[in-house]
Amino acid sequence: MTRQINEKTRNNKLNEILDCAERLIYSTGYEQMSIQDIISQLGISKGAFYHYFDSKPALMEALINRTSRKAVDVILPVLEDPHLTAPEKLEKFYSHTNRWKTTQQPYLMAIFKAWYKDENAIIRQKLTRDFSERFYVQLNRVFQQGIEEGFFHPTYPDMTGKVVFSLMIDLSDSLGMLLLSLINSPESSEDLATRRMEETILAYTDAIERILGARPGSIHLVDIEMLKKWFPRNLQSGQSPVHTLPERKEIQV
Repeated sequence: MTRQINEKTRNNKLNEILDCAERLIYSTGYEQMSIQDIISQLGISKGAFYHYFDSKPALMEALINRTSRKAVDVILPVLEDPHLTAPEKLEKFYSHTNRWKTTQQPYLMAIFKAWYKDENAIIRQKLTRDFSERFYVQLNRVFQQGIEEGFFHPTYPDMTGKVVFSLMIDLSDSLGMLLLSLINSPESSEDLATRRMEETILAYTDAIERILGARPGSIHLVDIEMLKKWFPRNLQSGQSPVHTLPERKEIQV
């Protein structure tokens, strides 16, 4: 019982730090936020902070990990819906993912640039792997369902799930990099960016359909109109939720 109480207390304290960091990211951005800002806002010691996180990148890893767990809770039921065909599940998997990202847009935009920085490559790879592990089993079942339903006719059934899922992850990264390029250079042509995104989506979709042995045009993964909501002209400045920071309080380790 004591161990359970201690674990609950630890999780509560850890989440207090994460909640504070998230609010600061909303208001100042990830790169502008410092560990000292968190310490000052919560009224804790440096030792208390470093008891939970040994660095700012470790804090970002925990924040994104927590965010991805929330995404899993929203998206996973789609893959387990017994009333959907395999192609419908793949389409809804992507549409629900993109819709969820849009609802989290202010927060995700605040950490977007930091996420793709070279110094965070190791964290990005680790979190991508963790995210993949959460969905791979369910998606592989969808691929097997598609074979049984007669929608998919892969040449290498045993390897199909791994290869297709890798392409899906890579597609998300490719679109993310294209968006980041546009955000970093808002004077760039959005028409050109749209064409590049459309070509990227079509190329990956074609590759996935070929590997699955699916009928051309039977799989629709990404809605380009949903992506346009992330274009600079569509990002409304000053629309991020305003959070009231908690009163200063001591967090005992």
